[in-house]
Amino acid sequence: MKTLPPIVRSSFRFIKTSAVDQRTGANQLLIKSFLLMVAMPAILTLAYYGLVASDIYVAEAKLSVREAYEPSYQDSLDGSSSVTSIIGKIGIGGGAVTSQDSMIILDYLKSRSVIIDIGGKAKLREMFGKASIDWFSRLDADEDLESIWAYWKKHVITYVDSTSNILTLKVRGYTPDDAFWLAKELTKQSEALINTISRRNRKDALDIAAGEVDRAMAELAAARADILSFQRRTNTIDPQDTAKQILSLIAELTVKKIELEGELKALQLSGAANKPGEKYRRTNLAAIDKQLDDLQKSLTSKDSSALSDHLKDYELLRLKEKFAEQLYTAARNSLEEARRKLTNQQLYVVVIVPPLIPDSSIYPKPLQEAAVTFLALLVFWAIACLLVATVRDSTV
Repeated sequence: MKTLPPIVRSSFRFIKTSAVDQRTGANQLLIKSFLLMVAMPAILTLAYYGLVASDIYVAEAKLSVREAYEPSYQDSLDGSSSVTSIIGKIGIGGGAVTSQDSMIILDYLKSRSVIIDIGGKAKLREMFGKASIDWFSRLDADEDLESIWAYWKKHVITYVDSTSNILTLKVRGYTPDDAFWLAKELTKQSEALINTISRRNRKDALDIAAGEVDRAMAELAAARADILSFQRRTNTIDPQDTAKQILSLIAELTVKKIELEGELKALQLSGAANKPGEKYRRTNLAAIDKQLDDLQKSLTSKDSSALSDHLKDYELLRLKEKFAEQLYTAARNSLEEARRKLTNQQLYVVVIVPPLIPDSSIYPKPLQEAAVTFLALLVFWAIACLLVATVRDSTV
């Protein structure tokens, strides 16, 4: 180095000094950016949550929707003691719950409707717009419904367990009484919603059952009107009874015919001609034959007025009437069942864990919030530094 010319030695000293100065400036810039982008926000977060932020109290409730077991109308008549009915009576099979029922409450608690049901904007501003609440957490009195709804979803947290279908409700309030009241009111409104849905379903079932009764009654009346028209047209009350009477007459006349034929044969075998009573017996026999022929024709002739055709038509009408009667009976039973269920609650909300007044605040957690802020900003700052260094190296 000492053998180099003075100008070269001066150049090396300048380059070395510039590199040191540049490295020192870069380090200072890194430190300043770290303090500004990471350390300062984390300190401010710690100060806000530790000194300024209002205490948050959480009231929790766990709900489930159950279906009331009700023995059917037929079970109450039969008095069945089967295994299925026994299981239902002790509540194993009769209190089923589905995820859909719990999801109904979940969607309701997250909707704008529940805000209106508990008192609307005025009630929320009364609870969350107090002067004792810090400015960042306080609900602004001038907020519209959309902003209030967004604020609501941050303070009312609900979710459904996929295994047990139990709905968990967590309410955040800035006083223990507010958190407890809101959790209790939401539980009450959830039960009112389920009652409304259940009542509407039962009312619809009653209307449908009443309509089925009217339809079955009309069909039964039409079937009986057809039978009455048939009776007037054929001049018979019941073709079956008429056929039985005709068959009975045929049997009696056949017996008399056999008796007369036997008597005439006996007279012929005696060898006497023109015996007293022979002409009378032959006249009676001819009359009986004529009656038997007429009765047989009334039963089996090819004429449309034959009793066999009447029996076929009458049986079809009777079958139609019987079917209409069964439909009417079933419709009446359904109507009575629907009317009975109208006064009973089908679905109800079971409060598994009732809300309680919180003893102490759960939030805020200053150290946790500051640590999360510090780590998040540290990652962002490190990525930014790497990008800047990459760009600088590529331009040199």
